[in-house]
Amino acid sequence: MKRTLSSILALLLVALLSTGVMAKPDNGHGWGNSNSNPKAENSQKLSAPGQQKQMESRSQEEKSLKSEQKAIKQEQKTTRQEEKVAKQEQKAVKKSLQERVKTSLREEYRFYNSDNPDQRKAVRFTDSQRHWGAQCIEEMAAIGLLRGYPDGTFKPDQKLTQAEALSLAMRVAADDAARDANDEEISDEEQSKLAGIPAWLRGDADKAAKKGIIKLNRFHSAVQASRVQVVVMIAKALGLEPADTTNIPFKDGLLISREDVGYILVLYQEGIISGNPNGNFNPNSAITRAEMASILQRLLNKGEIISVSLPATATVQQGKSITLQAVVKYSDGSSDNNVKWSSSDSNLATVENGVVTAAADKTGTLNIIATASRGESSKSATCEVTVVEKLPVIAASLKETGKVGGHDGQVYQEYIFEVDTKQISLAQDNVKSISLQKDNADALQLTPNTDSTLWFNVQKPSGKYSLKVVDKDDKNYEAILEWTAPVEVAAVATGRSGEHNGNSYSEYKLGDLDLSSFTCMFQIKPDGQVSELTANSDSNLWFKTNAQLTGQHIFLIKKSNVWYSSTISI
Repeated sequence: MKRTLSSILALLLVALLSTGVMAKPDNGHGWGNSNSNPKAENSQKLSAPGQQKQMESRSQEEKSLKSEQKAIKQEQKTTRQEEKVAKQEQKAVKKSLQERVKTSLREEYRFYNSDNPDQRKAVRFTDSQRHWGAQCIEEMAAIGLLRGYPDGTFKPDQKLTQAEALSLAMRVAADDAARDANDEEISDEEQSKLAGIPAWLRGDADKAAKKGIIKLNRFHSAVQASRVQVVVMIAKALGLEPADTTNIPFKDGLLISREDVGYILVLYQEGIISGNPNGNFNPNSAITRAEMASILQRLLNKGEIISVSLPATATVQQGKSITLQAVVKYSDGSSDNNVKWSSSDSNLATVENGVVTAAADKTGTLNIIATASRGESSKSATCEVTVVEKLPVIAASLKETGKVGGHDGQVYQEYIFEVDTKQISLAQDNVKSISLQKDNADALQLTPNTDSTLWFNVQKPSGKYSLKVVDKDDKNYEAILEWTAPVEVAAVATGRSGEHNGNSYSEYKLGDLDLSSFTCMFQIKPDGQVSELTANSDSNLWFKTNAQLTGQHIFLIKKSNVWYSSTISI
């Protein structure tokens, strides 16, 4: 019986082991499944029917999403690289200003100014032959860019309309200078403005609007064009990028909107436009046909750099500053001071916008370099600057000679530089450096030339001016000039007018001045020309009104050893 019972129990145990039904211990680990994942088995037991398939599907979707995100990132990276390459290529093929001007006009202009005067197609007008802009007008008319009137006149002082300005800007620019015509969408409201534009200009206006040169809702064909409108039109038509606006060279720069000033500066830096002798741009003033002819002529006759000049040597004291002035001359006869500055030893002295500042604890010699660039043309000039410790100064004086003269839009008064009544020549063969300092401002480094005397600008503001000279023997001289600026007097029209020798005149009273006698009197015209006037029996000024330049006419009068200044604006 016992043996039978044992056999039965053994058989039962074998059956249970073969079917895997034996219970598991409390830890949940299966004895007969030691290679399985306990976690997965647990999960399998807790999952509802069909839930496992859903989880597997979700996992697959997440993998797919990650793959797509990775592909998008790679595509964005590729796009950025392509944009970078495109910008580099665009920079590499950047056009010069002359390349942006229509080729046919440049060729016609070169032919007109070639060595074949007999082949020139001269165009002259009855009212512009003695005008300041006669040459520009004649040249632009000869190549067909400007036209006169049926009566043989050009009307050089007539104000330009916005329609005329846009037409000329579009005609002078190369067809591919500005951006593509499909770059900018025109609103229906702006498109409707085209109907009010003259038919002869409508095509150019539509093209200009699409290229972003004008805004049709702010364009008025028959209204006078301002200086800022004309310059911005030209810059945009030529496809020029706005220049950096950190430093604005015009005194009235605040009158120019932010969106326009960069376009004005790029043409200023290219030497196409300039301010008036007073340093103003006059953005809202009208522009005449003659002035437009001058701008167009500069675009076609943009000269290469001939030279850059600086003082050969200069001296600056430790911890002090001096200002160098560079002059750039071009083949078309123009000049400016647009240069980039650099120092050969910035530890000894730095330079910024021509202001050289010496280290406070070092002495030595370095070079200051001014470099001018125009297109692919560039030239440099070097000034050898010596930084010195404080040296003994010999007291000198400035003695007025009585001579006064005008040059380049300024009026100057002559002084002799002397020590104990002995003249010290300021000519370049006798001095190393000359500097002029007002009160505690930075010293302005002057360029010695063949003049042995000082010519002082009478329009300088009142103050104490120190003239410091270092001669060839390293002797230091200093003279002080207490200067009083010209007294401003108002120019008031009396209402009287008259004719004389075919010219028209209007009478003006300049303050309380009696102009029947004076030491000297000068007129500075808007284009910088200086004319000396003579006294007569009239106590007031008779101002010629015909064939006068638009802008400010400045009159400087010296009477009883006092300078006066008065301005007439037309």
